[in-house]
Amino acid sequence: MFAVFYDLETSDKHAVGQILNYSFILVDDQLSLLDELSGLVRISRLQLPDPGAILANRTDVLEHQKRAQDCEPEALAHIRGFIGRCSKSASGSVALVGYNSSRFDLGYLRTSFIRNGQDPFFGGKTLPRDLLHVVHKAYLSSERFRCLIRVARTGEKRLSLSLETVCRALGLLEGPQLHESRADVVLTIELALWLKRELGLDVSSFEPYEGLKLHPTARGGTVYNVETPEYDLSQDDYKVSTPMTLLDADGRAALWIDLERYSIKQDPSCIVWRSVGKHSLFTSGRALEVPALQRLARSALMQFKATNLKNFFKATTCDIEFDVYRPDFAARDILNQAIATGDKSLLDQANPRFVKDLKTLWVRYQLARPDLDLRQPKNAEMLARYAAYRYGGKLQIERTTPDEGDLEGYHQTLQGLWFSLRELKEAAVLQHRHDDCGLLDSLERFYRDSEIVRVAGRELLPAGDQWLRSA
Repeated sequence: MFAVFYDLETSDKHAVGQILNYSFILVDDQLSLLDELSGLVRISRLQLPDPGAILANRTDVLEHQKRAQDCEPEALAHIRGFIGRCSKSASGSVALVGYNSSRFDLGYLRTSFIRNGQDPFFGGKTLPRDLLHVVHKAYLSSERFRCLIRVARTGEKRLSLSLETVCRALGLLEGPQLHESRADVVLTIELALWLKRELGLDVSSFEPYEGLKLHPTARGGTVYNVETPEYDLSQDDYKVSTPMTLLDADGRAALWIDLERYSIKQDPSCIVWRSVGKHSLFTSGRALEVPALQRLARSALMQFKATNLKNFFKATTCDIEFDVYRPDFAARDILNQAIATGDKSLLDQANPRFVKDLKTLWVRYQLARPDLDLRQPKNAEMLARYAAYRYGGKLQIERTTPDEGDLEGYHQTLQGLWFSLRELKEAAVLQHRHDDCGLLDSLERFYRDSEIVRVAGRELLPAGDQWLRSA
């Protein structure tokens, strides 16, 4: 099976941010390079990159803006075309492989596609794969692999299975990881090649969700041990075994009850959702014949007998970009048509439940357009409203309404970003990290010159702030 390995560097840990640079490399079944696509994406006027993200991916934002040619819709069109060509070359489905991608890159990429009016699923021609799942399996099943990792962590209290740590332990990396998309993709391919050659684990065909064969036992009360790596290196065992029983399942997902958690607190927090295409789940498949656990399983199944896959997820109240799948497929198709034709009136044809979300995405798409004329009062006013919403502490990131006063449930404010930048810069100066100082100086100038600050900065920052007065 052909595979496309990929990596993204982004402006924010949340998908409301933006891809800054990307790399996609097509390989054959021997993991030999066949084709590739890499590029930079200009930062849109809606984005004020997070200082922590900028230090992590080592991006000089001012230099980035000089070099980047494509805006987000143009970059995504290039990516979409490349993956489409790769799937044709493969004469069928192509594996889309990242590292820790199921938790980050894949969702980021799909959100970016949807908000720009493009189908993120490629007509079912891509099979998402996460090399971190293979690493987890290798750690659980291969003593040789496990020893190499643990020797590399000698003296440390916690296990790390980051790409950098694993590749250094296997002799695939000297020095620090570059955190540049193409370099990280090449490193991921080298790790995949090692796992295939040394352990016979091929990421393209590897199925990390081992619970599928157990789905027929749903609601039967059978108990299984689900295994995960033990991250506390002071523990004697290298794995954690958690007894679980199946509550509900179909061919795509399942609800599992964590019986260890249930024994402590008998509430819905012990129910775990797992998707066949997104999550890993490792188990021997052998039932546990432990009477106490079997009684606990029967009790849990009785308590949650009304819970199933159809009613498990409650309606969300978060910002649309934190639940971009909230509109159904038909509604997203209408958004795609509206963006492609420039006809906003098409959005009213969607199910009324989704029209507001679609119009929100439409407005943001228009605001991000490079050719938007902010000399027009209407456009400047729309941008100011967006700035007050996102950078004024009103953009909700938690799926359900946060408790009153819970600032963590909302996107970071402009004031918060500025304070974070200042604190990181002070630390960099004290520790003589001159490269970090340069990156943060560049980001500060970007903030000062941004259209967000120009239209709304005086409302979003303290009136006495020296930075505001000089902006």
